[in-house]
Amino acid sequence: MAGATPTDPLLTMLDGRDREGGVTLGINGTEETVREWRLDSEGRQSGRNEGQPNLPCRPGMGRLAAPPLQRLDSKRPKQASGLLLQLPITTLHDAGIQTVTALSFDPVSDSLWAGIDSGIVIALHTVQGLRGVSFPVGGGLAVKHVTVGDNYVRAFGLAGEGLGSWAKGGMNKWYFRPASALTAASPSTFTPNLLATASSTPELALLNASTGSAVRQAPVSSVITHLQFSLSNLLSASIDGHVRVHDPRSGIRREGGEASVQAHSSGVQDLQVTGNFFFTIGRSLRRGHEFPDPLVKVYDLRNMRPLPPIPFSEGPSFINLLPKHSSSLVVTSAQGLVNVVDVSDATNASGFYQLETTAYITSVALSSSGSFIGFGDAAGAIHLLTAADEFSDLYFNGFEGQPIEHADVPDPLPDITWTDSTPLNSIGMPHYNTLLLSSWTPRFVSHGSHYPPPSKIPPQILSTMKVNENIAYAALPKELRGRRNRVQVTNTKDQGRFRSGKNRRDDIDLETLSIDDSVEEVPRMYHKVEIEYSKFGVEDFDFGFYNKTPYSGLETHILNSYTNPVLQVMHYTLPIRRLAKSHTTTNCPREHCLLCELGFVVCMLDDARGTNCQSSNFCRVIGVLAQARNQLDLIDYGREAPYDQMIQSFHRFLIDHLSLEGNSFPYNPIIYQRDPFSSGTNSLAAAPITQLLGIDAKNIVTCLNCKAVREKENMTHIIDMIYPRPMSPNEPYVSSDFASIIRNSIIREMSHKATCQTCKHFATFISRRSISTADLPPILAINTSIYTEESMKFWLDTRQGAFLQSQIELQGEIDGVRDPEIATYELRAVVCQITTKTKLSHLVALVKVPDAETTADTKGPWYLFNDFAVRNISEEEALSCPGAWKGHIRDRLDFRGLPDELDPSILSQDTSISMNRDKNLIKHEPLRFEELPTPGTLVAIDAEFVSMQQEEIDYRSDGTSRILRPARLSLARVSVLRGDGPKEGVPFIDDHIHTSEAIVDYLTEFSGINHGDLDPHVSPFTLTPLKLVYKKLRLLVDRGCIFVGHGLSKDFRIINIYVPPERVIDTVDLYFISSRQRRLSLRFLAWYVLGENIQTDTHDSIEDANSALRLYKAYQDMEDRGVFDQKLEELYREGRQYNFKPPTPTGVSTSPSKSQKPGPATQAPSPMPKLNLSPSKFGQQQQFTRMNVANFHSLPDMSQFIAGRDWNRSR
Repeated sequence: MAGATPTDPLLTMLDGRDREGGVTLGINGTEETVREWRLDSEGRQSGRNEGQPNLPCRPGMGRLAAPPLQRLDSKRPKQASGLLLQLPITTLHDAGIQTVTALSFDPVSDSLWAGIDSGIVIALHTVQGLRGVSFPVGGGLAVKHVTVGDNYVRAFGLAGEGLGSWAKGGMNKWYFRPASALTAASPSTFTPNLLATASSTPELALLNASTGSAVRQAPVSSVITHLQFSLSNLLSASIDGHVRVHDPRSGIRREGGEASVQAHSSGVQDLQVTGNFFFTIGRSLRRGHEFPDPLVKVYDLRNMRPLPPIPFSEGPSFINLLPKHSSSLVVTSAQGLVNVVDVSDATNASGFYQLETTAYITSVALSSSGSFIGFGDAAGAIHLLTAADEFSDLYFNGFEGQPIEHADVPDPLPDITWTDSTPLNSIGMPHYNTLLLSSWTPRFVSHGSHYPPPSKIPPQILSTMKVNENIAYAALPKELRGRRNRVQVTNTKDQGRFRSGKNRRDDIDLETLSIDDSVEEVPRMYHKVEIEYSKFGVEDFDFGFYNKTPYSGLETHILNSYTNPVLQVMHYTLPIRRLAKSHTTTNCPREHCLLCELGFVVCMLDDARGTNCQSSNFCRVIGVLAQARNQLDLIDYGREAPYDQMIQSFHRFLIDHLSLEGNSFPYNPIIYQRDPFSSGTNSLAAAPITQLLGIDAKNIVTCLNCKAVREKENMTHIIDMIYPRPMSPNEPYVSSDFASIIRNSIIREMSHKATCQTCKHFATFISRRSISTADLPPILAINTSIYTEESMKFWLDTRQGAFLQSQIELQGEIDGVRDPEIATYELRAVVCQITTKTKLSHLVALVKVPDAETTADTKGPWYLFNDFAVRNISEEEALSCPGAWKGHIRDRLDFRGLPDELDPSILSQDTSISMNRDKNLIKHEPLRFEELPTPGTLVAIDAEFVSMQQEEIDYRSDGTSRILRPARLSLARVSVLRGDGPKEGVPFIDDHIHTSEAIVDYLTEFSGINHGDLDPHVSPFTLTPLKLVYKKLRLLVDRGCIFVGHGLSKDFRIINIYVPPERVIDTVDLYFISSRQRRLSLRFLAWYVLGENIQTDTHDSIEDANSALRLYKAYQDMEDRGVFDQKLEELYREGRQYNFKPPTPTGVSTSPSKSQKPGPATQAPSPMPKLNLSPSKFGQQQQFTRMNVANFHSLPDMSQFIAGRDWNRSR
């Protein structure tokens, strides 16, 4: 290229100059012509002809003129003689100059796609620049990235909501909207359907390129600006100047000293990868200022070591690989200097070419054949540099390609001949998002003797009917016998939605329903939701359909789940949430503590961010404590009973327990300073819950006979509302608005009769609370006490509006005198009982979510929590419902005295409550201080469970059955192993879990747990309370550990802990091909990949966790060699002959091959052997002790995941 002459067709350059707002097109040679054309404000093109006959002018084609091109002096960079083209970019909506911010050649058609700084992508066809499809990518700022494939265009902009994919006709296929702004996307995919994106969180997300759904998300250490896939790795360049290597399947950064390199000290400007090398350009700091590095850096991807760089004194702004010449690199400066260099031959002189442009170059792209290079500049022009023969047809890809796809045009509306008999249902309905006139309210529905109308009489009866004295008689035809007086009943209940179902019912969308969307009395969004169970269990239920918000709901298939609304209220009352989370970090001695369990639940709801959760441990403790205090009315045994009294009793029960369990007197921190001018250092504070909710008042009792007055202290946490009784005509008027009733309920004036100690008479006494406004608590917890129809009338909406108010003002009372100071409270949450026509009831919560108060794209901060169904509602809908009320949170709350982190030393302590622990059975070594986990620490985990309650099944008369409630399992043993380091595979947690509940089935065959193993009096194992084990696992999650295991989603679900998906590596998913629809068991994988028989007699959690860890290590090794996909296909193909089960061991191991040979006896699991990682075929005969890592096979059949069955059996 360096020796190119003015007539050399190897490389020609496209250039041009502005002429009165137009641009020019020059053609190589001394007698060639120049086309001059421009786009007007409506996108039309015009031109003029000089020295040539007039030619017809079509859009994109100009007329001809003939100024010759000049050759530059040899001392300057050569200007290649040849073809020069500038394409001005304007849109139909914008006639100004549009900077070309992104370019991409179409690989299958003769088109060039350009993104401009107004956020629009435009297709330009052929070298003449015929304008085609254009569409916005979202936002009004520049398009940052454009990638074109065979049948798609992917792009995103600086101000857009995320990455989108469009058909070439302009129709959007999908849109990925991350939580924060998108910063980078990979131009290519890994395997057919894996696309990488990065956001400013900072976070790395792997997408399904066909659907745009997130496959896996992983946090990263710095904001990523460039992403590139290599053969077996994902490379990212960040604003801190580092280039990092990630696992392309998980997005997790590869560990080790060769996983990253700092290429530039002040950010990477471009990144390209080819084979085992990658190239970077960027900026460095010089005397406190950023300067572009005057060279292209080259690195060896295998060891991340630098190679001799490529100098470029002008300062590179873009680098591109030349297709079909993997060793050729195109380096471009912002001033238009282009350098094409062969990086593999240092002796080859580079070719320099200068673009004639007065504007900065803003984007560069190369065609798939490498014959065209496109340059976009800040003046809105596109320059084309070509290596095509001047006498050949100029096609971007060397061939004509597919026909141009024009913008999609909607089908014309059909002509309808309108007559008096034209049915209305023959006319299509347009898209609508408001109520239709036909959406009648219940008052318009006909009721009475004529509705619904009677069914029609069959014609065969009418034909034989005889009338006698106005009474008709007819014989019953033979074909109608047996069906007399029967009405066909259809089941109108919505069926459950399952992820595995092929025909989902998408005709109902909870998000589009409003409060008056149904003719029924109760709107659909308030209907009771129930979990349906398919053969794959509760995990197959589509919870996502019922909740499209970032706030998690709670499941209902566990006992005492009627408390879910109160849990949501506690979670979104921020001071109570803070207290509960803080209490989990203390050394609480109680085995059954509601405050601890509440803290665990709010931590899980915080982490889940919209994923459904369950409060099984919290509900279990409710049952234990309610039985201990003989409050059996708080236990929900599945009976269909009204919940109004039960939930208010539970409210009082919960607050009392939270106050008691959180009380560490005299060491309680002062979180609410009632007197802002007192230091309070010498005062003894009450329990934290009491400081938030307690009403510490004096009861003033007055004898009406002798007027004697006495006082007594009164403390309460709950306000029971007292409603005004019906007034007689001569009684003074009593205000009945919401604020007045609340104030009267706090003051609580009551009368009673007793013997007066002063006058010794049996007299009437009046008692009245005395409390100043300053002594009112920061939060009011209220029971509405609606037990009669007279009380309910106060809550019904009237013409004056709703009874509930969003804000109220309260005044205290001191010695019978109203306190002039005013306290303002804000409505935060309401718990309602929903009662249907059949008198069945359930509870919902209406919550004003604090995090949503600053969100602008919703109806408001109010959300309806109907168990696992969550939707956004307006404040008007929230205020129209009755329920319990929470008050405003004041500003004088101080949480500095509360602990906020778990003590990590619990991982270094060996705790056991077993009285007969056998030291020979201790298999774990607690972590040393220097081994405490840090973010990214790899651990392997496995758990075993026992059955606490059998599943409940409804058997119908037709022989079918339906699962009403699945079996309830409880954690019996958990083992956690070190995943890295010198003690890799050594457990540091191996605890059996003590439970005080009755165990229905130990599931010994599948769990390895026997009778007595969980009894502290006889167990020989390390026995630990469930709460302590939960704290250990919670600590591992909080410290950012990455969990490796097999089937972890079900394990974490039963343990009742949420782990972010990006920190879970499940071998069930690693060794899985979605198209086969079969998952492989751990036992089979261990036999085939590791050459070991496990779970021969029973399950052992240490053995299972170790096997999962070694399977992950084998996966990593095969991924590094780039053979995993091939071996996984062979695994499924070969595994079918074994029915995906290891053969029964008979003392001789059989090889996982078509021809089996006798081998040595199987051995017990051992540390990971030195495996032969060289490629081999599955058909080779190998023994267990020499199993090749390449010879691995399959995963558990989905049919094993039966709803309500024992989870241990499926593993």
